[in-house]
Amino acid sequence: MRRYQRGDKVTARRMIADMNVPEVPAGSIGAVVATTVLCRPKRVHFALQTGWGPKQFHVDVRRGDID
Repeated sequence: MRRYQRGDKVTARRMIADMNVPEVPAGSIGAVVATTVLCRPKRVHFALQTGWGPKQFHVDVRRGDID
């Protein structure tokens, strides 16, 4: 099991969609903002170029969402 730290770069394994954030396509690169007690990523920062312009936001992730 890999331990993540704040600032580590991660890649989205699959599309991440939530009601309060834009869709994150698979393959997008982000940075870990917060981790769980076991050092698994909990929240990731993404900066994406969308049809509406550049967007920056944090996404809560679950097991299997990122690499």
